[in-house]
Amino acid sequence: MTDIRWIAYEALTLADEGKYKSSLTKDLLAKYSYLDRQDRKFLKRLVEGTIERRITIDHVLDLYSSVPVKKMKKQVRTLLRMGTYQLMFMDGVSDHAAVNETVALSKRTNVRALSGFINAILRAVSKNKDNISYPDRKADPTGFLSVYYSCPEWIVKKLVREQGEEKAEILLRLSVSTRPITGRINLSKTTPDEVLASCNAQISDICDCAVVLKDPDIIADIPAVSAGLICIQDISSMLVCIAAGIKKTDTVLDLCASPGGKSMHAADIATDGKILSYDVSEAKVSKILENAGRCSFANIEAHMMDATVYDPALEQSADVVIADVPCSGLGVMGRKNDIKYNITEDSIEELVRIQRSILKNAARYVKRGGTLMLCTCTCSESENAGNFEYLTNELGLKGVDFYDLLPEKIRSDSAHDGYIQLYGQDMQTDGFFIGKLTK
Repeated sequence: MTDIRWIAYEALTLADEGKYKSSLTKDLLAKYSYLDRQDRKFLKRLVEGTIERRITIDHVLDLYSSVPVKKMKKQVRTLLRMGTYQLMFMDGVSDHAAVNETVALSKRTNVRALSGFINAILRAVSKNKDNISYPDRKADPTGFLSVYYSCPEWIVKKLVREQGEEKAEILLRLSVSTRPITGRINLSKTTPDEVLASCNAQISDICDCAVVLKDPDIIADIPAVSAGLICIQDISSMLVCIAAGIKKTDTVLDLCASPGGKSMHAADIATDGKILSYDVSEAKVSKILENAGRCSFANIEAHMMDATVYDPALEQSADVVIADVPCSGLGVMGRKNDIKYNITEDSIEELVRIQRSILKNAARYVKRGGTLMLCTCTCSESENAGNFEYLTNELGLKGVDFYDLLPEKIRSDSAHDGYIQLYGQDMQTDGFFIGKLTK
């Protein structure tokens, strides 16, 4: 019998050694695809959740351990983090199972002599988990938000400084919330009724071209996905092509396009037009082509290109250019658990430099009177409003109002003249930025 907790322990030990990669759980689920559905769900939740809640967990452990978490042996630290996550955040696991199974795991490792220590700490957490002492919110608001929402303090300070405390907390809450899996219906291929008949889903109350998948397991095995009737895509990402106002005969350039969600959406609208999708590696281009083939979109071409390098052949060639530039990802921390631990302030500055080199080229590829869509999955001022101002003030583009094109539930006081910052409306979208410009 496969020991799910042991698999999680091995994966989390690698993560603690700095060998974590964003595809960790995806790779695990592929490797152990023979496990039954409940075991796969438990494995995914335990690994991702323990990483996601690491700051909170370490705070709790430091309350009850005589040895600070940072000074523990890595095996002990991993075991205690796993056990504490189960005690505090997995309602379906009894305290007895969380403690005893973790202690049993410890006896299979080279820290078996410390199983008594592990047992004592976890029992203390179990006893006190409903009365955890957090930093005082009034005296130390940054410390409270950091520990409570398990986010590095520098990110908390940045979000509060740029977005205000109320919106910052919405983003932080979003980062540790269970997110829905959504798909966009390829309306040129099918109808909403046909999609609903083929999978367990419901139409989104935000966007009528989107479905919310109910309790999905292996996404690729969902009939509507494998048949190309829907594309897995967050609703915020769908709004880019909606806001762009793409026409049936348009030529659309999608820079940094992989895996191709926006290209597929553009192709679904511009059925008599042409979609040129670009990304920086063969692997990324292959992913775009794979999705285009699955969805039977013959109007998509995908090519390898470094978007920071100007291509004169594309000068003023497109009715619409989509620039979903590489970003810090602070709006999708809840989907990519490693982002908040790996991004730095210095790396954001470097990202802005890369973004502007891409945007400078993107602006040249737009026809006179055409549309440039700037989008990111972050909430960083320099990457969003700062880049919008770069396009208007330094490159001479003009912001275009697209408020009326947005679904009613998305319209908010976060909309400005030519751009909108999303804060995960009702936990149904990512934190996302969309800007629309013309020249």
